[in-house]
Formats: sequence, C-alpha cells, structure tokens
Amino acid sequence: MLRPTFIRIAALLAVLTLGACSSLPNLTQMMPSMPSLPGLDSLPDFKIWERWSGERKCAVVAEDDIRQINWTRVPEVNMRVYNGEFEPMIVQLKQGWPYIFRIRNRDERVRTFAADEFFTHMAVIRITVDGKRQDDTCVRKIKVPPGKTATLRLVAAKDGRFEFEDSVIPVTGLFSHGASGLIIVEERFGVRYQ
Repeated sequence: MLRPTFIRIAALLAVLTLGACSSLPNLTQMMPSMPSLPGLDSLPDFKIWERWSGERKCAVVAEDDIRQINWTRVPEVNMRVYNGEFEPMIVQLKQGWPYIFRIRNRDERVRTFAADEFFTHMAVIRITVDGKRQDDTCVRKIKVPPGKTATLRLVAAKDGRFEFEDSVIPVTGLFSHGASGLIIVEERFGVRYQ
C-alpha cells in the first residue's frame, strides 16, 4: 500500500514536470505538421459534436404549397421492420414529390429509424407514431415501439443517397443494431425545393 506522503510527492513532481513542458508546442500546434495517412478520407465523419451542437436546419416547404397537396393521392412508401431487418432495404423517391412514408415495427422491441442526413434534406410536414402527432418534425431519428407504426408526410426536397439504420445514435455505423438500408432520391430538373 502506498503511503500518503509518497502520493503527495508523486503528484507534486507530476505538476512540476507538466509546468516545465509549457515551452513545448501543444498537440494542436503539432497537428498541421503531421503527415497525412492514406485512406483517412474514407473514415466516417466523427465531427459529432459540431453537427449536434449547432442549430439544426431541415428543409422546409412553403405553407401555400403544403395546402395544395392532396395527401390521399400521393405515393406511399410502406416499410416494415421484421426480425431486425428493414424491408425494403432500398427505397427510391423522386425529388420534389410528396410522400407518405410508413415504418411498421413487427418486432417485439423498439426499433429506431436513424437517418440524420435524410431528415435534414427532406421537408417533413408531419410525424405520427402510433397515431400520436409528434411536436418536432426536424428530427434525426424516429423510435417505433413494438407492434406500432410511424407515419411521415414529407416532400423529397433534395436529391441524393441517404443511409438509414436501426441505431441509438443517428450517425451511420455507430452503435448499430444491424438493420440498415438506403434511400435514393432521384434528381428532377426544375424542382422548386432544393
């Protein structure tokens, strides 16, 4: 067992040593001079705090345009989660079109539809989970309770490829429960919202 005086002396030496290092450049000053490693561009984007700490901005549609949408006649996307897998795993949408997007959870545990980039670039008009309207439409993920359905009314505002997965954290590849897929929004020229 270490004696208290030895611990105090070791702590004092550590403080003095760190104080003597103040003339050395700190790590952030050394970073730009470090050589880059090949393949670093293919690593995932881990700037999580920067993405989450700022004000969240999602695509929007003008109220006049929303009033003109007949939601009984728009295309529907029906997705289900069963045995931990999303079906279909690949969904295709057209830019500028409104959709009703349903996610039905047939599993016995809560499933999360995490798709940060998708939700940022789609103009989500309304979200209901188990028939209850959600207050926020600018989200990163939707939790779907067992045996329940989440329904989104949205306009595909921006074209692109958007990954989704069953994940606690809405960053693709982090803490995934396994189920994943892709939403492809085809580009349309002359679209009002981009």
